[in-house]
Amino acid sequence: MKVDHFFFGLQNTLYDTELQLSMARMNAIKAMIAEGLPLNEESTYMMLEDIVKEYGVHYPRHFDVLSERLGVKFTPKIVAAGVLAYREASNVYLKPYPDVFETLISLRDKGSKLYLITSGPSVKQWQKILALQLSHLFHNVFIEERTDVMSGFSKGFLGHIIEQIYVDKKNLLLVSGIASEINSANELGVNSALVLRGAAKYKVEEKRTLATHILSSLSELPKIV
Repeated sequence: MKVDHFFFGLQNTLYDTELQLSMARMNAIKAMIAEGLPLNEESTYMMLEDIVKEYGVHYPRHFDVLSERLGVKFTPKIVAAGVLAYREASNVYLKPYPDVFETLISLRDKGSKLYLITSGPSVKQWQKILALQLSHLFHNVFIEERTDVMSGFSKGFLGHIIEQIYVDKKNLLLVSGIASEINSANELGVNSALVLRGAAKYKVEEKRTLATHILSSLSELPKIV
């Protein structure tokens, strides 16, 4: 298969988003309990997960809602402890997979065009990209402004970007660790590679047949193209 244009997803593709978020939330819960939140870690964590699913990843007051549902009087100190602990753990786990830099540089050295395509609040997405120190490796970055970031970018947005860069779909490969992004590529007739690794692997395992290729590592990319 001859491919010289690559679209890469961000979440669960270039870094382990599921691990980052779960560790950040658990760290926040531990800090809040240490400051007086009256529940055990496991049950409180599960309640926080439900709140995130209900309100969306980027809702700014998850911990306020958590306190309310626990029937606890709003305590700024407890919420602040959660926010600080969350940010601390989030930064620690916001690291690219070990094979990312080597693979991207290898593809660029072969003359391939690399594009990063993601979704979410643009400022927050750029914060992640800059923290990962990846922006200089891509020829362009495309961000679909939306709040439900974990659902991935839409088919319409992907189609618009393909038209914008004037590339033949036969020469394009979408690489992503999010099943919905792979689905968007399939519906547009674009070859795709589903990356199954990290905590997200178990969420898309049953959808293995959706992609043109299944990868356990980005380092496998040069071999298939």
